[in-house]
Amino acid sequence: MNLSKLWERLIKENIDAVWIGNIVNIRYLTGFTGSTADLLLLREEGYILVDSRYWEQASLEVKGVEPVLVNEDVNIYTFLKELKERNKLRSIGFESNYVSYNTWQKLREILDNVELVPLENWVEELRMIKEEEEIKKIEKALRIAERAFEKLLEMIKPGVSEKDLAVELEYQMAKLGSEKIAFETIVASGERGALPHGKASNKKVKHGEFIVFDFGSVYEGYHSDITRTIFLGEPREEEILIYNIVLEAQKRVEEIIGEGLECSFVDRVARDIISENGLGNYFGHGLGHGVGLEIHELPRLSPKSNIILKEGMVVTVEPGVYIPGKFGIRIEDLVVVGKKGSKILNKLTNDLIII
Repeated sequence: MNLSKLWERLIKENIDAVWIGNIVNIRYLTGFTGSTADLLLLREEGYILVDSRYWEQASLEVKGVEPVLVNEDVNIYTFLKELKERNKLRSIGFESNYVSYNTWQKLREILDNVELVPLENWVEELRMIKEEEEIKKIEKALRIAERAFEKLLEMIKPGVSEKDLAVELEYQMAKLGSEKIAFETIVASGERGALPHGKASNKKVKHGEFIVFDFGSVYEGYHSDITRTIFLGEPREEEILIYNIVLEAQKRVEEIIGEGLECSFVDRVARDIISENGLGNYFGHGLGHGVGLEIHELPRLSPKSNIILKEGMVVTVEPGVYIPGKFGIRIEDLVVVGKKGSKILNKLTNDLIII
């Protein structure tokens, strides 16, 4: 039970209570799938605060903590004050990366003489390690996205707009069981491919250019993230060469990634290959990121990340080269970190698809 992991840390850190307000973290800890709630954990008791819209839902979905109905007289502040006085709380932890300055000021006002302890990424760090059931959901979301893309390949031809391709891809994912798109679908063709986050536009795809597709689906709350770059027409030798450099960087990382490696080292493996081929200035973003209940989670595979990879982490490996005015190439897989090596979740080829 994920809730017990947070309880253990609360006791270990000698904090009297913890307030969690990030709804994604609440879902991870309790299984609650509503859009708004507050979670309070004390040493020997816990509460989830919901309004009337979610009262029955919380009662059905949540185990281990007591539902509390939010109304005109009861809210997170009044309830915290009541708990403080009833339990003589001396310290309360809060999510420092979630709570605003105004909220923090209110907490200080109502919780006088109580130490407010900032909890940076406590739950996010727990979420980094995926249980087997979580990995299965991510894999299912990925399979939906891949099958949808295979169907999309049949309609890619000169004259079709990027937006039309994005809409069709999203429609196919929905038909295959996606709850929603994981993020705004990226379709960027030709020179627009040099925009790493080039949202689909009205530009029509043309013969003789790369098209970058970055997309994902959601299954039971868990996200997938995949990028494939295809070529419409006959690629030139230079274009094939650069594509294969990006692919080599990706494959090399997927060969070596595993428990015990520092994220910055893994990023450097890919970055060195691209730089050694004279393209280092065209790879400006980090190599990857964690994926789960959110599309971007810890850990980050980036030059500045000192997080050590552990078994059960699910990360993207997505090197890219973006040459302004010409084209962009990115190839992205989802990888499960293992004790020895890794498991690539993708089934769809990452060799260059030529249409």
